Amino acid sequence: MSWDYYPILRWKQGEQLAVARLDAADRAGLLPIAEVQVLETGGQPKLEKTLRSAHTDQYPIAIDIKPVYLGTRVPLARLARIVGRFQTTGLDVWPVMHGADALADTSGLSAFRGQADLVLRIYPNDTPLAAALALAKDVRKAMGRAGRLHVVVDLDSIGDIDPNAVAAMAVPYVRDLTALGDVTRVIVAGGSFPLTVGGFKLGVGNLLPRRELSIWKAVRAASGCHDAAFGDYGVTNPQPLEPIDPKTMNPSAHIRYTLKHEWWLLRASGVKTKGWRQYNGLCALLVNDARYCGGAFSFGDDRYMAHSTAGSTSGSFMTWRRDATSHHLVYTVRQLAASNY
Repeated sequence: MSWDYYPILRWKQGEQLAVARLDAADRAGLLPIAEVQVLETGGQPKLEKTLRSAHTDQYPIAIDIKPVYLGTRVPLARLARIVGRFQTTGLDVWPVMHGADALADTSGLSAFRGQADLVLRIYPNDTPLAAALALAKDVRKAMGRAGRLHVVVDLDSIGDIDPNAVAAMAVPYVRDLTALGDVTRVIVAGGSFPLTVGGFKLGVGNLLPRRELSIWKAVRAASGCHDAAFGDYGVTNPQPLEPIDPKTMNPSAHIRYTLKHEWWLLRASGVKTKGWRQYNGLCALLVNDARYCGGAFSFGDDRYMAHSTAGSTSGSFMTWRRDATSHHLVYTVRQLAASNY
């Protein structure tokens, strides 16, 4: 069991609702990696509710609790308990383990004995190739031969650099992990969407390259890497961003719209100074452009059409992220399925 698309999503309300609104065919075509932002003490009823809304009783999802433990090691035993509890309630939830955490607590791998599916995230900038290969073997041994191990070679935040140079760094990881025989699927992931959009010009003229897609294509062209799957961070930069405080900040109205090789950034002025209705104007520009996919394409595209009509609401920062993520997930899963890249 493997997929062509493994989106890494900051598991906030916008992303949760975008996954919940996917139709069955699109949801079945991807494995979301949910970066959980908050854990409760004891049980996890709030997290469980969001996972159920993502149809995890029918389709799998992998949960990564590292954001709760930034700057410290994830307790592998707690991760195993949380995942195990969800699995006993009928949810197809997989654990996500970070390579550096596992290397620091190899004895903790025993908590995943018998685990059917597991995602291992390896960052080449902090895990040497030899250590990554040894760890994949150790995780496979802990899971048992029947388990399915998916390894994400995570390139993290990708700046304005040559995609071929980044691909050359990733190729040995993908090639050697694939050849190891202990890994079900190797995924190349990264995120190049800017951390903020404040520095871009106003209007509809901003086209930002999807560098992670170019890197993945270059990796797949290398010998021994043709089966690598694709992962990205949606319409978000991998680096954490401070929450928006509308009392002190003046974020701009904008739309992040995924195209074949670029994101199309439609940007207006700050909502505090120029108003929320700017967003409706951007939606009108979008839906009247030939690059718009049509209201029936995704839940997000339907909302863009709705916001373009007279008298419609302007939504919120959350719904803007929901609709951009909705379009991106549908566009990308269909793009990969059709080999249209």
